[in-house]
Order: sequence, then C-alpha cells, then structure tokens
Amino acid sequence: MEGLPDELLDRICSFMDRDELCTTMHISSSFRRVASAYLLFQLGISQSDVLAGTVELVISKSLHLILFVAHICPIQRLECFGVSKNMQLSELERLTAILGDARPIPDLVIHDKLEEGQRRDLDSLPLHLLTHLPQTATDTLLIVVPHSIPISSTSIHVSGPRAGPPPIGMVPLDDPDDPEPTTPDGTSGILMLVFGVILLCLVLALYNLYMIIRCVFLRGFLRRGWSVQERISTDVYPERLRDREGLRLQRLPNQYTLVTCKESGAFNHFFMRPLCGVPESVYSAFLASLDPQFKDATVEPWSYLTFADLATFVSRQNNLRTLDCGHNSISYSSLMSASPFQYHVHCKITHLAAQASYIPNLLSLTLNVERLYLRFPSVSNRLSGPWIFNFFAYCTALEAIARLPGSHSLALSFNFNLAAAYLPWDIEDGSDVPQPETQLHRVEHIMLRRTQAKHYSQHIFTASTIRALLPWLARFPSLQRVSFDKDSVEMMCYDQRLEVAEEIASICLGMSGAGDVAFEIAKDDEIRNG
Repeated sequence: MEGLPDELLDRICSFMDRDELCTTMHISSSFRRVASAYLLFQLGISQSDVLAGTVELVISKSLHLILFVAHICPIQRLECFGVSKNMQLSELERLTAILGDARPIPDLVIHDKLEEGQRRDLDSLPLHLLTHLPQTATDTLLIVVPHSIPISSTSIHVSGPRAGPPPIGMVPLDDPDDPEPTTPDGTSGILMLVFGVILLCLVLALYNLYMIIRCVFLRGFLRRGWSVQERISTDVYPERLRDREGLRLQRLPNQYTLVTCKESGAFNHFFMRPLCGVPESVYSAFLASLDPQFKDATVEPWSYLTFADLATFVSRQNNLRTLDCGHNSISYSSLMSASPFQYHVHCKITHLAAQASYIPNLLSLTLNVERLYLRFPSVSNRLSGPWIFNFFAYCTALEAIARLPGSHSLALSFNFNLAAAYLPWDIEDGSDVPQPETQLHRVEHIMLRRTQAKHYSQHIFTASTIRALLPWLARFPSLQRVSFDKDSVEMMCYDQRLEVAEEIASICLGMSGAGDVAFEIAKDDEIRNG
C-alpha cells in the first residue's frame, strides 16, 4: 500500500468514519498524512484553520484527540463536554492530565455535565478544575462570579499565587462616611472599649503569627507551599462556585487568566471599577474578553476608565439596556483623543446616565437611547463654594442630543446643583448666549432633580424657583410633560402646587393642562438600575 498514489489513498480515506481514521493512521506514514486531514475535517477543522493557527476544537469523549491536534498546530479554543449528557469524574481527571501535557490553550471552555452521583463526590466543580488545571497555579486569576443577593449582579475576585494568606487587620470601629461617629458614654464604657480593642489585637496577632509559622514550616521543612485550593477558597467564597454550568478560562497578558463561571440568565448587572494590583493593560484585555451578556452596566465614580475600553465592552454586549457612568468614571484625556468608534449595529441601550461632558462621546455608542439622565458637576475653588454651573458642558451635551439620529421621542433628566450660579434659567432671552434647548424637537418629557450633596443639600426647588424656570421650559418646542423629584421640591399645599402647575402648562404649547406636571417622578421613568 505504500506504493499507492496519494490520490487513491485520499479517495479511500474519504469513506471512513472517525474511529476508522484513527485506526488507519497507525498503518503507515502515508496513511497518517492523508487520514489526519480527513480526521481534522470531521472535527470541524479545515486546512485553512490549521495553516492560520485558529483551531477551535469541540469534543465530548475523544479526549486523546487534544494531543493529536495540538501536535499538528496550536489550539486556540477548546470546548469540552458541550454535547455530553452524563460525564464521569474520571473523564474530568483525564482531561486535566491531558491539558497538563498539551500546549497552553488561550481559550478553554468546560461544561458541567457530571452525573448526580458523581457530583456528590465534589464540593464544587469549578473549584476542582481551578485546583488541577496547569495555568491556575502560576497565573493570577480574575474570577467572574454571578450572584443574586442582594441584587442580581456580578463580582470579580483577584486570586494571585503567593506564599500564604494575607494577614488579617482590624475592622474600622466607625463608618468613615458617618458624620456622627459613635462614642462610648462614661468611664466604664471607655475602659470596655479599650479592653475590647486590646483583646481583639491580641487575637489577630496570635492568628497571624500562627499563619506565618505554618507557612515557614510547610515551605521550609515539608517543601510544600500554600495549595491552590486553599488560595482560591480564601479569595473566593466556595459557596459562590457551586451549582455552575461550567467554566471558561481565557489567557490574558502578563500571566493573568480570566475565569468566568458560566450560568445562564444570571449576569444582569456589571460594575466596572479598577481592580487593585491589576495593570491597566490587563484590565483592558479583561473588558475586551469578557463573555457574559449583561442587561445593566455601571462605571463607578473615580474609575478613570478609558473611552476605548468602554466602547469595546459596549460593542460586545447585545442585551445591554442601561449604561450609568458616575462622576469622573471616564478619563478626560481618552475622550479628547478618542477616534470615531465603529457603532455596534445591535446596540440596544435605551437608558443613559452620565455627567454632561461625557454625553457627546457616549451618544456614539447609544444611538437608540430613549432616556438620558444628565448630571452637572459644579466648579468651585473651595469645598464650601461659591459654585459655578458648567454652561459649556450643558450646551455641548444638548447640541449633541439634538444631532442624535432617529425620530422617536426623548426624555431628559436634569440633575442641577441649585446652589450654583449661572444656571440655564438665569440666562435671559434675547442675549447673545446660545440657547440649545430650541433645537430639541424630540424632547417631550423633562425630569428635574437637585444634586444630593451635604454642602448644598439645603437648596431645593421652591415655588419662586419653579416660576423662574418658566422661560427656560418654554424654549423646548415639543415639551409635553414635566416631572419634579419629590425630595427636591419644598412642601407646598395642594392649591399652591396646582397654581404652579397651571403656570408651567400655560407656557408649554405641547401640554394640555396642569395634569401634565407631576411633583413625583414615576418609577418607570427612573433609571433601570436604580
């Protein structure tokens, strides 16, 4: 058979199934060369994928094919047990052993299809995999875990290799955000507090000393460091790793690995914030590789996330409805240097909340937005004021909203610092100052709030303040509804509220009467993530 031409061998192998091809490959080098191409083809791997090095392998039972394919070309993505119904624990252990001998795989997906009887022998399948997979012992893990208590959101845990557990410190006795810290009453209360602090310090010191001696003993005498299972169990609550549908591991730069616990329908809310000790380049790769689909996303205040990273994250989300960007959540330098982003054609964001200076850039990512919640941080040289309203950011935001393509109606929510000077209604009609409100022909609903802050919380909407709003509200050509936040308006009797509402309705041509003015914002008009 060695003398047969390759065309005839190729014709013979075309009639064989996967098991026959595996047997034929042991006959001779000629058959191995021809049969391997057909075997890869039956596994869904074309010759062009092999040459390009972008092999994606989906297998269930034939685990030995991993080493065979990896010997031909590097595997870029491996999915295991996706179509299996009953998986044995022995197959899982065999998989971890094979992965230890194969080349590192950048993208690894393992589905949880263990039988109920086999599952009782494991405390947690994700914890078992993270303990035995080769890269988890040397890489720093970014573990993404969904949870539904207290809200349906997602937590990120950083677990890096180290010699032992971190020392335990004291919990602050008082909340730093509490303006009135708790102080004990009398001499006996002070003595009990001092005695309790000394006792707690002594217990923590003894525990930390025990952990240091234990680490020195394990590493110095037994030559055994802190195990991977102990490390991951300390960094992540083991209860959060139970009852998951599988695990996905993606290699990131600088020896980081993204670990995603798979669970359908559990990823609803994602909070973006800098991770302590994680480089910015790794966090950018983390956002670009994040696989779960979220409904709501929040960029927490003082995150200074780059606009490019946020755009990459939004472009991968097909179900995102709400985007909330807090104060100083995006780096201003990245906004100035941002190039026009290729809009995501399936963008479904309908609720956008951000400070006004972010709006022109964020609107390029949220073309289908219906409600915009604008915040206006005021400027001052001192904490106590005086405050100056950022009128430039206000005009720039409204002009960008006026250029937004589409024909559906819009709702705007304004969050004003009423203690600031040069607010929009302070601008007189007929002046040279631009009035971008006249361009907002699609805005039919306006919601008004005051900024909740301690140093100017006493400033609220009064009857006289609301009457000062009338020329400003009249500039919106299609305004049909006005709503005030109930915590931002002073207490007024029914007749006084009715009189104010009638005055607003009289200057807005789109309103039918005082019933279109509400002194409480409806729950449906609030931002979806609260």
